[in-house]
Amino acid sequence: MKLPLHERERVIIKSREHSRVLRQPIGAFLILTALCTFSIGYLSRDDLSDWLANNADVWMIVTLVLWAVLVIIWSIVPWVRWMRSLIVLTNERIMFRSTYSQGQLQSVGLFTVRDLVAYAKQNNVLTRAGTLDIVMNQGFVRIAHVPSVPYFRSLAMEAMTNLRSNHSVAHTETNSSEEMGS
Repeated sequence: MKLPLHERERVIIKSREHSRVLRQPIGAFLILTALCTFSIGYLSRDDLSDWLANNADVWMIVTLVLWAVLVIIWSIVPWVRWMRSLIVLTNERIMFRSTYSQGQLQSVGLFTVRDLVAYAKQNNVLTRAGTLDIVMNQGFVRIAHVPSVPYFRSLAMEAMTNLRSNHSVAHTETNSSEEMGS
């Protein structure tokens, strides 16, 4: 996917939501598959009651169709949403699209950011995934499931510092050139 970048904007880091959001869809797939195979195995037995043995083929088809529908709803759709999720840090803004957004890529300019607060649970020592709160004057924006959230925060803070220092240098150069022309 091509990102809508400004003229001098450069990507620092590009990622998607942490893969832990796929635990529930994978678990649902495994449980549904186990239930489906058990049901088909049970329906293929020879010692079924007469009313069930007469319609065993129909019940097998119903089981497979139900399995397919539930796998699409509970496993494939969340996986596709995760594949579309995006978290991008550039030298001018933070862009993100979460799994539950309507598909629009949202962005927050680094000039409007007052602070970045990273939350990571203690049991996520290995992945260090967590939540990033972008604090602005009007409120905050929360980005969930950021992989290695302390590292992402440090990169974003560094980008904010560089952006503000470059802006102040450009601003003072503009002011001094205007004074010379007077």
